[in-house]
Amino acid sequence: MNIVLAGNLNVGKSALFSRITGIGVISANYPGTTVQFESATVTYKGRKIEVFDLPGTYSLSGVTEDERVATTLLAEKRPDYVVAVLDATRLEQGLVLVLQLIELGYRVIIALNFMDQARKRFTLDVERLERILSVPVVPTVALTGEGVDRLMDLIVSGAVRRSYYVTRYDSHIEAFLEETAAGSVETETGYPIRGATIKLLEGNPFFTKQFSPIMRELADEYRREFREQHYEDVEVHIARDRYGEAGKIASEVIGWLPKKEMSTKDRISEFTLRPRTGIPLLIGILIGIFLSVVVIGGYLESVIADLYAAVVGDAFDQLATLLGGTVGAAVASGIDLSIQAILAIVIPYILVFYLILGVLEDTGYLPRAVMLLDGLMVRLGLHGRAIIPMVVGTGCNVPAILATRTLESKRERLILATIIVMAVPCSAQTVIIIGTVGQYSGILWAAAIYLVLLALALVLGRVLHVLLREEPASLVIEIPELSVPSWRNILSKTWLRIKDFFVIAFPLLLIGSLALELMMRYNVLNALVDPLSFLTVGLLGLPPVIIVALIFGVLRKEMALQILFVIFALSVGADLGQVLTPEQLFVFALVMATYMPCIGVFAALTKEFGLKEAVAVSLASIALAFMLGGAANFLLSL
Repeated sequence: MNIVLAGNLNVGKSALFSRITGIGVISANYPGTTVQFESATVTYKGRKIEVFDLPGTYSLSGVTEDERVATTLLAEKRPDYVVAVLDATRLEQGLVLVLQLIELGYRVIIALNFMDQARKRFTLDVERLERILSVPVVPTVALTGEGVDRLMDLIVSGAVRRSYYVTRYDSHIEAFLEETAAGSVETETGYPIRGATIKLLEGNPFFTKQFSPIMRELADEYRREFREQHYEDVEVHIARDRYGEAGKIASEVIGWLPKKEMSTKDRISEFTLRPRTGIPLLIGILIGIFLSVVVIGGYLESVIADLYAAVVGDAFDQLATLLGGTVGAAVASGIDLSIQAILAIVIPYILVFYLILGVLEDTGYLPRAVMLLDGLMVRLGLHGRAIIPMVVGTGCNVPAILATRTLESKRERLILATIIVMAVPCSAQTVIIIGTVGQYSGILWAAAIYLVLLALALVLGRVLHVLLREEPASLVIEIPELSVPSWRNILSKTWLRIKDFFVIAFPLLLIGSLALELMMRYNVLNALVDPLSFLTVGLLGLPPVIIVALIFGVLRKEMALQILFVIFALSVGADLGQVLTPEQLFVFALVMATYMPCIGVFAALTKEFGLKEAVAVSLASIALAFMLGGAANFLLSL
């Protein structure tokens, strides 16, 4: 049998999914999107159950990408039951989704999560809620496992029936629903005609295509008439009626307890939410994240590198000898570099970041940071939750790109990823900025680069916000109570988030390393120096050999700086400060700060957005880097 878990964001759905399924979870992006869902197969009391965890969504209207994916997955999986996971402390919001599931004819079981927190604030008449909606309601606490066995017993019992609760809308909408039904009970695909017609009015593309052209034309005409008569869109009116219905039900089953004196946890919660105290705290936490990822990640990278060198020894030298020839040396070196790169990125930086992210998620602090910074980030077409990946990007862009999953729509993720790639310098790029401009030209030159990158981030955000209009920005977020995190849940989520990197990023890294090694050993890189001098010398005003450093920067950004030191030491016996002027160092560092992402970041972009978008962002970053470098060269030469 199939069951689907559906619910809003931050309702503990993932924790309940983990509690039900344990290990053996499969994560996947829905085809053609970056919206992720998870699935697992479990056996309970002899019944084999396939469990699907839908992306968190507040509605099934089909407006945003996650809503469209949730609607389509429900149709494709044909679940025996839909377990609607609700936050018991915020019942009304969850009931809005439940009403839509019932409307579409799904057999619904409500898992009323966070009941331990709800009991401290009010009484909740579970039996009355069951009678009103005609669906079973199971109080749960996913983190402790309370209610999970009862929920599973209910699932395998086969006793749950379809609810015939009817949500009543505006009389004009009801009249349209009655007229268009014309005696029909279901659509050809088995959906109740009333629920499908409501989705038609809301403009859900999945349901729209199930109706005839005549019906679609009638619905379009009705929407136009409704807007003219009511001065608002019919989908807005439907949502308002639905919220009103949910609020009425919630008021009937909730009884408020006498107000108690504010607890220590409540005071801490207020402290995190008030801008006067919350923003300084947030700045401190962001600095802590940055220092943790950079310092701890850097320390782990050093330890792992030493351990790797000790364990591997001269094994790859022996492999090169065994294979023989130039190709053998290139293959051995390419494999060695790839393993070093994956160990230097995934374990030190990605692991540390996702552990921190898991703590922030499970404590309930992350939504608070999102709310505090939403006003600033919305001007860039983003939300406050974009701040965390941007800060992490200063350590390494790879986990920053993967962390864009914390945003709900592909539009927002693409805007944020583009800003990260082009305007957020990773630690390797910082080494280039500080190690060239800061060391040889002075701190003011280095500060100027960071000011350029800040301005670039603001401009990119505004431009992309205007160009990408498919999914309008809107923030709907619940603020959960602060709680003690579960390390079991944090470790489980961390593993699910990083495991794909080994499978997807490593092959790309290996191919890139082998290609670059072969190009170098067969002097292909040297052949690029003169033909591309119109870029290095003509546009950027830099020595022609700089192109070699740019090419190696694709593999690892810090390699660009290392290659330059080697080139100048071997060719002219001098360091960078003796060969390049302060202006040339500024141009070089500015280009490297915005230049094409390294192959690890390219792999992360491909995984999250697809090859087409990854190539587009990479080419755009190359063009932007040379434009900025050329402009800087021109202005500095005046």
